[in-house]
Order: sequence, then structure tokens, then C-alpha cells
Amino acid sequence: MKWTQSIIRHSLTTFFATVLLLTAAGTLIAGEVTIPMPGPWGKYHETLDDPADVDAPEAFQRFRQQSMQGTSATYRSIEQILRYGAPFAGRLPDLAEELARRADDIETWFARETPARHGEPGALPAAWEDPDFAEYKAAYREAAQQLQRKVESAEDLGNEDFQLRATEALNGVRHHCLACHDNYRRR
Repeated sequence: MKWTQSIIRHSLTTFFATVLLLTAAGTLIAGEVTIPMPGPWGKYHETLDDPADVDAPEAFQRFRQQSMQGTSATYRSIEQILRYGAPFAGRLPDLAEELARRADDIETWFARETPARHGEPGALPAAWEDPDFAEYKAAYREAAQQLQRKVESAEDLGNEDFQLRATEALNGVRHHCLACHDNYRRR
């Protein structure tokens, strides 16, 4: 009898703990969906924001943010080579070309007005209101193209003099990024 009561008590405890856990989990992941993601190494499941909860302006804004993060990663890769001596100077032409190509996309990133929500980090409404914003974008594109031209014309990508000149050009790209962010981005 004691043994049966113990099993019943354990079963009820496990059942209620499971219900509580599932209820809490459902509350924590509201607005998300889990979908199967078959891949070359087998099936797995990935949790994503529910597409029904993401409107078009938010998707556009996320696209811009992700694109800018990719640009930042390309910039940082070049920086590691030029400033810190990462042994990948042979990759500079491809990276500089990628950075310039991404800079050409800046018009796409800001094609629609999608300012950050009140209090959240992101683009300020001034980005679309200020006619000088176009000059900031053009200067950024030119700085990225200048870096690409320096890299393309280099005879020796590992040469210290070239790396100093290329670092100056990279500083120009960073200057234009920061100037724009200082005026048109809430952090």
C-alpha cells in the first residue's frame, strides 16, 4: 500500500511539474515558432520569431540592421589584418571589394523610413528628414571605394608602407560611419 501511494504521489508530482513547466515555457516563447530545419547533418529544430508577429516595417528594419552588422564584420576583418597583423593580407582585395559593395547598398538600407521605436537603439527620424543625410551616405561610399582602390593598386599587400596607407583609408571609412551614427542613430 505504501509503495502504491508513493508511486501515485510521484506520478502526480511529475504530472503537475510537467504541466507547470510547459505552461511557463509557453509563456516564455509567445510570439515564437519552432520549425524543423532539415540539413546535411540531420534534422534539427530552430526557434524563430513568428512571421505573423513581424510586420513589414519591422522586417525592413531588421534587414537594415543585419546588413549593417555584416558590413561591420567585413570592416573588422580588414582591421584585424591592417592594424593587428592577422596573417590574411591575401584576403584584403576580396574584403575591400565586399566593403565597397556593401557601401553601395546603403541606399537600399534606407530606402524606406523605418526609425527605431521610442527609446530603442536604431535610426532616428532625422535620417529621413535631414537633406544632409544624402551627403553622409555619399561620403561613406566614397571612403569605402577609396580603400578598395588602395588595395587594388597595391603591389605588396604585406608591405608596411602600404598597410599604413590602407589603414588611413580604413580610418576614413570608420570616420564616416561614426559621423553618421552620431547624428542619425540612437544608441
